Amino acid sequence: MKRHLLYSLAGVALTLASCGPQDAAKLLSEQPQRRTQTLTEGWAFREADIPDTAHRDLSVEKTVPDWTPATVPGVVHTDLLANGLIPEPFAGTTEPDLQWICRRTWEYRTQFTPSPEITAQQVQELVFKGLDTYADVYLNDSLVLGGTDNMFVEWRIPVKGILRPDTLNTLRIVFHPAYETALPEAQAWPVKLPNDNDKGEWVTSVFTRKAPYHFGWDWGPRYLTAGVWRPVYLDAYSAAAIDHIQFVRGRQDSVQADFTARVTLAVQDAAPVRVILADSTGKTVYGRKDVVPTDGTTTVEVPFSIANPELWWPNGLGEAHLYTVNTLITDKTGRLLDRNTQRIGVRTIRLVQEPDSVGEGESFQFYVNGVPCFIKGANYIPQDAFLPRVDTARYEELIGTAVASNMNMLRIWGGGIYEEDLFYDLCDEQGMMVWEDFMFACAFYPWDTAFLDNVRREAVYNVRRLRNHPSLAIWCGNNEIDEAWHHWGYQKAYGWTPQEQAMVKHGIDTIFRGVLADVVAAEDSGRQYRPSSPMYGRGNPLSQIKGDVHYWGVFHDEEPFSVYKDKPGRFSNEYGFVSLPCYDTYREYFRPDEMWLYSPAMILHQKTPKGYRLLEEYMARDLPLLKDDFRTYVYLSQLIQAEGIKIAMEGQRSKRPFNQGTMYWQLNDCYPAISWSSMDSRYRWKALQYYAVRSFAPTLLSFERVDSTATAVLWAITDRLAPQSGEVSLRLQDFAGKALWDTTLRAEVPANDNRELLRRADAELLRGADPRETYLVAEGVIGGDTLRSLYWFVPLKDLDLPKADYSVSYRQTGPRSVEATLTAHNLLKSVLFEAEALQDNPSDAYFDLLPGEQRTIVLNFTEEIPAAGTDALGLSVRTLNDLAGRKSERPVTENVR
Repeated sequence: MKRHLLYSLAGVALTLASCGPQDAAKLLSEQPQRRTQTLTEGWAFREADIPDTAHRDLSVEKTVPDWTPATVPGVVHTDLLANGLIPEPFAGTTEPDLQWICRRTWEYRTQFTPSPEITAQQVQELVFKGLDTYADVYLNDSLVLGGTDNMFVEWRIPVKGILRPDTLNTLRIVFHPAYETALPEAQAWPVKLPNDNDKGEWVTSVFTRKAPYHFGWDWGPRYLTAGVWRPVYLDAYSAAAIDHIQFVRGRQDSVQADFTARVTLAVQDAAPVRVILADSTGKTVYGRKDVVPTDGTTTVEVPFSIANPELWWPNGLGEAHLYTVNTLITDKTGRLLDRNTQRIGVRTIRLVQEPDSVGEGESFQFYVNGVPCFIKGANYIPQDAFLPRVDTARYEELIGTAVASNMNMLRIWGGGIYEEDLFYDLCDEQGMMVWEDFMFACAFYPWDTAFLDNVRREAVYNVRRLRNHPSLAIWCGNNEIDEAWHHWGYQKAYGWTPQEQAMVKHGIDTIFRGVLADVVAAEDSGRQYRPSSPMYGRGNPLSQIKGDVHYWGVFHDEEPFSVYKDKPGRFSNEYGFVSLPCYDTYREYFRPDEMWLYSPAMILHQKTPKGYRLLEEYMARDLPLLKDDFRTYVYLSQLIQAEGIKIAMEGQRSKRPFNQGTMYWQLNDCYPAISWSSMDSRYRWKALQYYAVRSFAPTLLSFERVDSTATAVLWAITDRLAPQSGEVSLRLQDFAGKALWDTTLRAEVPANDNRELLRRADAELLRGADPRETYLVAEGVIGGDTLRSLYWFVPLKDLDLPKADYSVSYRQTGPRSVEATLTAHNLLKSVLFEAEALQDNPSDAYFDLLPGEQRTIVLNFTEEIPAAGTDALGLSVRTLNDLAGRKSERPVTENVR
């Protein structure tokens, strides 16, 4: 993976320690004694020849009997696809036809010659950064690792004496099927453990330390992958090497930053070593310590300070400044034994929960560098069902989307994976804070000693791997397991006896209030830990006044969107609504005859339990519900999602300081499914992503409708750390652009706060005008930001929108880009540029254009524009005006699944 911009300490005053005879700058140019050799070439795979009916149906002929080229890192599904042995797994109705893959045993093999620098060392190790999941590893026909059982950990195997110098070595890995391997334990477990998202005949996912979403979810497929999913290499050293490092924070402010580097060494030779901490150039040395280590492991503490540091700030509040720290280990002769490079940030992140005046309530407020920070963000899931396909460009695009959407935090949800180092590197660089779940979600897990030991090892490895990232804000034990225990009714549904209930509850507490809490306290004591998210389920009144909340009364309980703002909770870190993927994404994976709502392919990709019914009930409340045209249905589904979540994003922001965070479910997809995401699996932005850019703007004008009193409320909201002031024009306007009245409001918004600018009954604002033919416009400049908000007096379906009247021109600006200049002659509602050619994300979409306004939008295409130019693209403009007056169809009442 490529390295990103490194920040130098040059010019920053430091507490210096003499480097003595060592020249750190010279050491940085030297090759360390520790050597690695990657093993990514020459891999092949086949179906293993294992006569075990528990692992394979022997009546079925092997699909891959002979060695076939493979890619490492990779998984068997992508290798089968690359060799043309299976169809596209995301297309049409393919998913059920490919379930045989996870029932087979697969074998991978490569041959390599170790370098002399490897075989000359005292310690020679074979390192797998990730094996998915149950595997046996053979080197030169010797079983060097048997029975791996966790895809989330590194496997480090001593191979000295087995590794052959100066000749070909054979590395072979046998992957056993995840379901069949865990099945005997699931069947023998004394209490049946639930996981409603596991689509297997038996729930085995809770016994397997594998990404939970691989077993199926209500937005993703069941693809139980197997393979070397993260890098594999040889690692060798002789005297001493760096095992892990922790940068422990002391004082952290703009005057001084204190750190202690805890450097843990793996030691083979108990001879004196020197630990040196230096910047990216080596010209500035943080600190130095000489030590005589003992055999095994030795931890060395090196304190250092930075005077007048630049602070690390989250997106929107300042620069995410980073410092580079090189940790150098030398022997007594000055020879470089090992080197480690990491980036750190000077900052404090603190979650404050204090009793307040709201009954039994408590605040839930993140402070960054002592400043209260309103959290704006989304939940993140893995970007693909087949993880190794997610390359650097895709990570950069995803984090770039979050930054462009004015977010400052992503929640890594507990049903996925502990992400790649690159993910956190990008978050460090871009100021994107991370709420990190451990990988447990929506299920109950076993509690035997072997499982707990496995969990402990997993937690230690990942906490050590991630703890130095300044973007990492908080650890959380799981997703929704406390809520599941208290509110999902499993005790009754599964008929557990009181003794069985006590066993399950003991397991929950042991893992999340015992093992994981202890690991964080021991390995990352400066960072806070929460056992579960949310603290209380929505069935508990305390969920609205204390702790974080996952509010699913909207959608699952079919409450109106207005409840999002009426019940904001103290910190709303999961809520959402579904929509369809973008139309062009369907065109990439579906045949034309499959692109209708009840085709077998559409039903398969609709994994929400209530099918279309719930989506259409909400659409019928607020929009024309039209199902005769699939492309129109896609457009309307995305519009209703965006309009509903806008109420949550802006409504919860307006409830500060009671509410201090809004994070919708979910940012992204792993598969082209109907889901809660704001961008689909092809990284195409849905309407919600464009709305998020606007609703999460640093300073915002936002209209709220109080339905019970038919009242309009106008809020001015800012996250900026200085007071914001300006003037706002308020006018009532018809769809042709005629102003019926106007006035001016003064806006004075304190730093990092909200102000109510207007509260007025609809009838008073309308002054006799027809609510179906008029709207309220608030626009102005506050603190240098040009802002606008529109207020509708009736649901969008009841607006008497005129036929869209506009002019448009197109100009090609690049091989794959076109500028579209649109001029509105009347109100244009929810504008989307469409084309017959496949599009990437336009510069804007689902926007409103007022009469007389002109906008230029950049349209981007997946292929080069034909020689015929823009005329060949089939460009058109869609607006909600086009659907005004069309008769809505009744919502379906049956469960289409």
